[in-house]
Amino acid sequence: MRWAVVLSGLVILFTITMMLAAQQPPATAPPATHPRTPPPQAVPPASPQGLPPSSPAPLPAALAGGQAPVPPAHTPDTPLSRFEPLAAYPATTQFSVRGVLLGSAWMGKMHQPHGRFLAGYNPALRQPLAGEHDLKQARCALAMAQAAQFTGKSEYKAIASQTILTLLAATKPDPADPNCRVPVHSSLVCNRVGFAALVALAIYELPNPNEKELEAAEQLCQFLRSRLKTDGSVHYTDGPQDIPTQIDPAGVHEYPGYALRALAISQRLRPAPWKKEAVCRGLAYYHKLFQSQPQPRLAANLVPAATELHRQTPAAELAVMVQEWVDWLCELQIGLTDSRTPQWAGGFRWTGAGAPSTEVLETATNAMIVEAIAGGFQLTQTTGDLSRGRKYQAAAAAGAEFLCRQEFLEANTRHFEDTFRANYVIGAFYRTPWDGNLETDVTAACVTALVRFLLSGAGS
Repeated sequence: MRWAVVLSGLVILFTITMMLAAQQPPATAPPATHPRTPPPQAVPPASPQGLPPSSPAPLPAALAGGQAPVPPAHTPDTPLSRFEPLAAYPATTQFSVRGVLLGSAWMGKMHQPHGRFLAGYNPALRQPLAGEHDLKQARCALAMAQAAQFTGKSEYKAIASQTILTLLAATKPDPADPNCRVPVHSSLVCNRVGFAALVALAIYELPNPNEKELEAAEQLCQFLRSRLKTDGSVHYTDGPQDIPTQIDPAGVHEYPGYALRALAISQRLRPAPWKKEAVCRGLAYYHKLFQSQPQPRLAANLVPAATELHRQTPAAELAVMVQEWVDWLCELQIGLTDSRTPQWAGGFRWTGAGAPSTEVLETATNAMIVEAIAGGFQLTQTTGDLSRGRKYQAAAAAGAEFLCRQEFLEANTRHFEDTFRANYVIGAFYRTPWDGNLETDVTAACVTALVRFLLSGAGS
């Protein structure tokens, strides 16, 4: 009897529970995507991680619906329009055009409403990288200005202009010289010479910069003038009695080259005798430094200043310096027959002490070298040095292919969810072949290098 009562109670409890559950409203299904995730975008096709195929798709195609490739909209008279039909150009040129288009599009996604770029993105953790350094912001503004020139896209010009305006807020007029604009931060926070030079370069690369922007660039060049020494060197630290190479030894490989390049372009736009003299003295000084202490970034950052000045006033000594630097850089290139690291063919290796190492240099340094070699090839078209021209063209093309293999594309991002990879990963260049973090200034360096490669004619 007792067991019958217990069993009846359990049946009644189960019946009541089911009736109450039936009266509850259905639970809301969880969202399919993160609420802040932007809508999916078409994923452009890509080649495998190895060497680019001999016949890549001429232009990005949509992922869904089997749509045919559609050329990107651009102004008919832009440099991009020169590469139509793109399928008629070599594979390296086709992949370089794609690298510029996808890389600049990814940078546009990293740009924020307040005018600065995200430092980068960690795709493994799906988190932005920390550290929006002003020098990196200036490099990104420079690359976006060049992408705007190349593609004719007004939105890229708007992004570059907004970033430049934001960076100019970190400068002020010099109380002692109203024609000079001085960076406000100490070089311990952000190197003032490198910052001023890169912001000025970004302004000069803008499509049709206005008079106010050009005046700001000229004022920054006046600041650079105040850092020049009589022996031709650039004093890139703040203290008058400082020895820059002791305080910032690595800075000598970058900041003087930026400064001389900015002054060379300023000489083209607003000629002044002191600018040409300063660039000539500076190149001679750092040419001697290179001969005693050769270094890839030093050579790569000096070539653009020398080639720019050579285009304005051809001089044999400038051509000799460029040839020496570019010849040396070409020797660092990893060949297709290198059995140690065939996957890095086209890249460049260097230890910093003497003999080349087995590891490839980081992607941003490779990009600087490709830009320099492309500049060297362009110079040979003026000097008529056909043998060097063929050598530089082959080296620049191999370097551009290597850069294209460092880009995240559809084929090497299939382990990511489609919406995420389309919005946050595809188009970016990773820092090294073994570091998949996406730093915005690394992609900026690659966009700059590929634009210079395409404009030099080395990909024709």
